[in-house]
Amino acid sequence: MNFSSFLSEFEGIYSAEKKQNVWSELSKQFHDFWEIRIMSNDSETISDDDCDKIIKILDRNGKGNNKDTEAIARAMVSQGAWRRLFNELHKNKKLGKAVNNILIEKDLKLKAQFIDDLYQLGEAQKIYLTGKSGNTVSVFLAAYDPFNYLSVISLKDRKLLLEYLGSEYVKEFDEDSIGSKIIHSNNILMQTIKATGLSGDARKISEYCYYPPVKELWRGEFTSPHDLSENNPIKEFTVTVASDKEEANEQADENEVRESIRVQGLLAKIGEEMGFDIWLPVPDRARVAKVWQPKNPKTLLTSLPLSYDKVTQSTIGLIDVIWIRNKRSIARAFEVEHTTSIYSGILRMADLVALQPDIKIKMHIVAPSDRQEKFSTEIRRPVFSYMTSGRLSDMCTFISYDDIKHIAEIDHLTHTNDGLLGNYEVSAERTDD
Repeated sequence: MNFSSFLSEFEGIYSAEKKQNVWSELSKQFHDFWEIRIMSNDSETISDDDCDKIIKILDRNGKGNNKDTEAIARAMVSQGAWRRLFNELHKNKKLGKAVNNILIEKDLKLKAQFIDDLYQLGEAQKIYLTGKSGNTVSVFLAAYDPFNYLSVISLKDRKLLLEYLGSEYVKEFDEDSIGSKIIHSNNILMQTIKATGLSGDARKISEYCYYPPVKELWRGEFTSPHDLSENNPIKEFTVTVASDKEEANEQADENEVRESIRVQGLLAKIGEEMGFDIWLPVPDRARVAKVWQPKNPKTLLTSLPLSYDKVTQSTIGLIDVIWIRNKRSIARAFEVEHTTSIYSGILRMADLVALQPDIKIKMHIVAPSDRQEKFSTEIRRPVFSYMTSGRLSDMCTFISYDDIKHIAEIDHLTHTNDGLLGNYEVSAERTDD
């Protein structure tokens, strides 16, 4: 099998005219939103509803999307982070203009330079606008011009494709600036793929790259049947094969440890505000007490009111933060991870699920935003994908430090419930259409 082996099969199911009509309209909606809402001079906050209409176009994980709707890609940005990003671009004219320059510039060399300039702005990283994957900038480019900019938004995926296709550009890829990588990889990848015999625009090329049998060829992944339930006995899923180059545990510096304790305290505060009792591991309590003190001392539980065996109780007792409902059941469990490997927190969640396969709780890894890709890689290891109760990646999601800090500042948390976290969690799904 080679890259072009499935061209005939794909051409038989792909309606180019229909797709062009759909994406012409969706791109127009993005243009209108950008020009009328983002670049306008008014000071009004962009409503969640207005943001969500565009998030739905940009992000496959956006609210309202399903298998029948169209979106650029899975952008690995939470709903809440998208909303903040749009409002910051609207409010911060320097940032808004920086992104606008990228979108409207025709000269590719200048376009790449404008991206590099954006990456020099510290405030851009705080709102998920910049990152080593290039996802957000690339998804904006693809929405602004879906016929010339690939929906393969992840630079990691672009490099894998270029390597598989034998492109000479791979030798220069790592040395290029982020702007040059985003612009050059887009054009070179399109040219390289067209040389295999696939004709059409960037949207069509992107969809072919992620056509399941094609994706298996270049991504180094495989699919396998998995028994989930009697009603849905067979489901195909993708598993990442671990590399020998995976990072080992790294020591966190003192500042990172202090930051993780602060986030641990914020999680306790948020849970308390929402009406939950809180569990913290006994060894952590003195440190967390410096940043969070419960309004009602009884909120911080001294023992776990759960009827599990001793081994399970011991495992649960070491989880960084647990929200407990009515002193009877676990609502949510959080592992705060500051080390690069991020593996230990995922392993603790896996231990809990392995000990209690029928347990139904929401689990989250909380870490700095730049650890999100590492989370996605680790949780998709085969060891976490063949569990009795299903894939751990279906049960455990990622929430960034920045999002936790934002949630902690939301007014009237006492009048909300934990469903609010759904706007900020991100699943481990890979960046594809």
